[in-house]
Amino acid sequence: MQHFDAILIGAGQAGPSLAGRLTEAGQTVAFVERHLFGGTCVNTGCTPTKAMVASAYAAHTARRANDFGISIDTTVEVDIKAVNARRDALVARSRNGVEKSLRDNKLVTVFTGTASLTSPTTVCVGET
Repeated sequence: MQHFDAILIGAGQAGPSLAGRLTEAGQTVAFVERHLFGGTCVNTGCTPTKAMVASAYAAHTARRANDFGISIDTTVEVDIKAVNARRDALVARSRNGVEKSLRDNKLVTVFTGTASLTSPTTVCVGET
């Protein structure tokens, strides 16, 4: 059985920064993530939403170019596959950055799986 000063469950907004503060203080951290690093904001909330809004705003602004004295000779069209690919690349970069920062921290041990509290002082992840 491994022992840690702290166990953090879930790589959402608070977890990675808390892991950083704990390890800066010299503590060892077990970090458990069940599925996607970055939590809701990175994976399904803030980041993908803002990426889509930015693309919509770019299309809107381009369609209003004449109002700003700019002439565009063609019709402005949205390539939804390209918009989605850009969004997915931004999300992947953020998610991978969160995971890499945790895995690169020598005082953090990352576990991937579902955490189960088996006693007041014990957490199991799978068979570990």
